Amino acid sequence: MSSYEIDGVTLPEAVAGHPALDFCNTRAGWNAPKQREYLVDAGVLAVWTRQAGLSGQPSGARPDTAPAEAVLARALVFREALYPVLLGRGTPDDWLTVSREAALAQTHARLVPPADGERSARWERDTSGLEGALRAVAASAADFLTGPGYGTVGACPGEGCGWLFTDPRGRRRWCSMAVCGNRAKARRYRSSGR
Repeated sequence: MSSYEIDGVTLPEAVAGHPALDFCNTRAGWNAPKQREYLVDAGVLAVWTRQAGLSGQPSGARPDTAPAEAVLARALVFREALYPVLLGRGTPDDWLTVSREAALAQTHARLVPPADGERSARWERDTSGLEGALRAVAASAADFLTGPGYGTVGACPGEGCGWLFTDPRGRRRWCSMAVCGNRAKARRYRSSGR
């Protein structure tokens, strides 16, 4: 697990292969006593969705109606439910939480005709503001869960990590070989007494 800084905000590296999984990676140490939280305030959520390529502002965007703290709280609850769902271990309550946010995201989308050179219609979503940022994450998660990638998710066993990643061939072990993989190798080397 590694991070970088942009606009004065520290964000986790995108290593998962899909924005929905990278959203879960805004927390590290999922199964560890000490965790690292990247979504420390609502501004970080806005910057993260922009960096993940999920935000934008289509014409006719509506202003946010919910306070920033309430949207961030919903995002954290959504992420808490999404993590086990992506790993195939979600409870009915987890699925309900994910489903509610995905359904809400869909109510703020409209089907638009194909543009020049496109073959099919597409969904256009209002992703402006914090509400839009959360809707964009929920829509991305719904797309992943209903697509061929679901069932190919792994979790990094690195100490204090737990980050998710796509693993369609079943061969990937680490979120990043350069970070968690090398740390594990170094620990094994030190423990071997060399």
